[in-house]
Amino acid sequence: MTAPRPAPDPLRRARLMSAARRSAAPGNRSEALGGRSKAPGNRSEALAEARRALAVVRVLERHPLGVRAGQLGREAGFSEAELGPLLTMLCEEEYAYRPGAGVYGRGPALDRLAAPGGGGLAGQLQRTLALARDSAGAAVYLSRYVEGEVRITQMADGPGTPPVREWVDFRAAAHASAVGKCLLTQLDHDGRLDHVARHRPARLTPRTITDSRVLFSTLDAVAPGAPVFDLREYSPRVVCSAVPITIGDAAGSLALSLPATHAHRLRAATEALRRKAVPVLLALLLTGAIPPDADAADAADAADAAAADTPVPQRTGVTPETLRHLRNVFRTPLTRATASTDGPHLVSDSASAAAYLFDALPEDTDEPCLSLPRTFAPLTPGSLTTPNGLVVLST
Repeated sequence: MTAPRPAPDPLRRARLMSAARRSAAPGNRSEALGGRSKAPGNRSEALAEARRALAVVRVLERHPLGVRAGQLGREAGFSEAELGPLLTMLCEEEYAYRPGAGVYGRGPALDRLAAPGGGGLAGQLQRTLALARDSAGAAVYLSRYVEGEVRITQMADGPGTPPVREWVDFRAAAHASAVGKCLLTQLDHDGRLDHVARHRPARLTPRTITDSRVLFSTLDAVAPGAPVFDLREYSPRVVCSAVPITIGDAAGSLALSLPATHAHRLRAATEALRRKAVPVLLALLLTGAIPPDADAADAADAADAAAADTPVPQRTGVTPETLRHLRNVFRTPLTRATASTDGPHLVSDSASAAAYLFDALPEDTDEPCLSLPRTFAPLTPGSLTTPNGLVVLST
């Protein structure tokens, strides 16, 4: 965003600089804070929806060759009406894909999250932020409250979705920004007191709340999981909203910003943002950043114990829908004369009557990577290419 910077107030700037200096002093930070949140944030509607999506993903992982929607719903414990929206979200986020009509398989996002090097989570979250930016029509931000400070960890903007110009350090403006207020709602009373003691609320615009008691009353009025708004409190040229993303005991938020001239779109954009909190939480659940729900873990243990007492089902053949999908995607045989690509590859081996799908190489890496393929078997020789030999296909 290119809004002009408001005229500086020397007294206000002095207060902000003093607060910043105090926040850097090691003896002034409450040991009880550290980003700890109140427990109710973990019981949000978005997190409950993310756990339901996780149950669907776990079923997909048990069916590497794909599973029909009816069976998927039965195993996950959802009706058709409940399963539909979950599958729509999972396919959009690439946790699932449709190899054929009515058939669903595990998607490439699961492989991204499991990629070596620890960059899989950040990459998947960045993809989700880009989708959120496009659906909300606004710049979006992922933030955390770390060691008593507001930190923007990732963001997605674009030519038509400009970011907020940080004319005052976000760490010193939690009382005015949607990101900061959303994080403060997740702290207990002592945590909030500690924060405003280190970062005195300063008046950034005529709408900024500077009285700590009024600020705390406003934060207490926000229902758990509800969005928090900044209506020209940080900057006269910007409106923002944020929803909580609680990570274990740490406070987090997913936020958006719009030019003030687009304030009429804020409500609809916020609803789109709230929907994107679910895939963010799902990624955190899948990587263990959010502890599993105790009841869900007990149910999973019981299911595993029951499965151990039953015969292991025989692997079924590749469905015609899956075979057609593989033929449509992988058409180019690779030879010694063909330039190698970093994209996904399908290896067809008539000797083992199987095909092996290798995902694309991770981006921005020159290091060797171990790639474990997804197996499609049994496969009739010649069903993909030639009847004999080893054939490597690319897209």
